[in-house]
Amino acid sequence: MFSNHSDFTEAVSISGRPVEPKPEQYQETISNTLEDAWQNAKIVVVQIGTPYDDRLLPDIEGTVIGHWDDQVYLQIKNGDTQSINAADIWNVALLNPDRWWALG
Repeated sequence: MFSNHSDFTEAVSISGRPVEPKPEQYQETISNTLEDAWQNAKIVVVQIGTPYDDRLLPDIEGTVIGHWDDQVYLQIKNGDTQSINAADIWNVALLNPDRWWALG
């Protein structure tokens, strides 16, 4: 998704600073979590990319609204749709919906 250094630095300058990597998950764990979120309308937090200088880009939070081929589609808080290449996902977790909607 963010495949080169310029994309990384642009994203970091927009969002603040990079975050510490969460534990890398197996693809099976990622797939199972995304499938659960999609089937049960749960909210996820996704960390993408490969580490850059021992850090990753900020998490993406949203609801899984679909998948096609190797792409996962999330509806993020502002209503936009975010497409993520499944191979770029480093870590995914279910998020408490009360916390997600409360975030500005």
